[in-house]
Amino acid sequence: MAGALAGIKIIEAASYVTGPFASQLLADLGAEVIKVEEPKRGDPFRGWGERNYSSTFCSLNRNKKSVTVDFRTDEGRDVLLQLLISADVFIQNFRPGVLDKRGLGYDDIKERNPKLVYCSISGFGPKGPYRDMPGYDTIGQARSGLLSLLTDPGKPQGMGISFSDHLTGMYACYGVLGALMNRSITGLGQHVETSLLRASVSFVSENAARYFETGHVPRRKHRTTTAGVFAFEDQDGLAFVLHMSSPDKFWLGLFDVVGKPEWGQDPRFNNRKARVENYDALNEQLAPIFRAGKRDDWLRRLIAADVPAAPINTLDEVFADPQVKTYGFPIEVEHRQMGKMQLIGNAVDMSRTPPSIDLPPPVLGEQTDEILGALGLDGAAINQLRAKGAV
Repeated sequence: MAGALAGIKIIEAASYVTGPFASQLLADLGAEVIKVEEPKRGDPFRGWGERNYSSTFCSLNRNKKSVTVDFRTDEGRDVLLQLLISADVFIQNFRPGVLDKRGLGYDDIKERNPKLVYCSISGFGPKGPYRDMPGYDTIGQARSGLLSLLTDPGKPQGMGISFSDHLTGMYACYGVLGALMNRSITGLGQHVETSLLRASVSFVSENAARYFETGHVPRRKHRTTTAGVFAFEDQDGLAFVLHMSSPDKFWLGLFDVVGKPEWGQDPRFNNRKARVENYDALNEQLAPIFRAGKRDDWLRRLIAADVPAAPINTLDEVFADPQVKTYGFPIEVEHRQMGKMQLIGNAVDMSRTPPSIDLPPPVLGEQTDEILGALGLDGAAINQLRAKGAV
């Protein structure tokens, strides 16, 4: 069954996470994605492992074709222009102004292809005092306030996952899909722009709204307190969480499970406002109770009482989880040269046009001859471009 974006051609000139993640999401929906990479080196993530084919690269580049083009050369620039003239979407994550200097900016391309959706992703956007600064995931987390909500003052720590990078890729995908929908009505493409900082600030809207209302600057603990979020360890040091939220039934169930039903009438814990004000006291009393038992037993009893609780799974535990298995995760793909690998599947399902994974991540330049041939270049012309270092 064809994907929802079957017939859409995307050119990606992007590296690391933001652009590649955005185009991978679109590729899973059936778009043809041609990844333009620098000859010899390619996407820097390739080199994060052996054989120029790291697991990090593979996690962001399934369902794509790879063509090597050095568009710093005149010949390579002409090749990219030809690709863009027949494309529906262009996704790039160079610093602002880099492609404009090479005649590959939005204003240059829309003259040749007014239907093109041109997506620019950067660290901080095309204007402002940070415009030309390098932007990486943790910088986006930190400047946006996101990191202040994930770590504690006095013991700051970086995160073990690229939040801002992936968020930005999702917002870029969202923008591209909106632009494609508008094009189906108007016949015209447009410029879609996002950045690490803009996407990450947008993502913290819940906490920002609370700050606008109260004037109080929230930190990580603020949400755990107001949402009734707790984390505990059992007697073996195994961690688990509760997310109690507001319904009284969850709290009454919790108090029954820990053998303290009288807490349901305790004025410190018998309504939401009191529980927020006495969060620390409740946490201190629950911790030794849970530490005296086994995590699996606690979770069994909590879940039986309809209390929102879960283990803090490590990744080996995640893929042994029966619910995760029902999604078919992980999936296995095989590259004829690089062999088999396991990847995460797509996060959504669609009844008529489901996402699919049809191509393994490409080796560097794997489809160069195929893609250049489709532009009308014969073998001799392609070899001449190679000799000049343009492809």
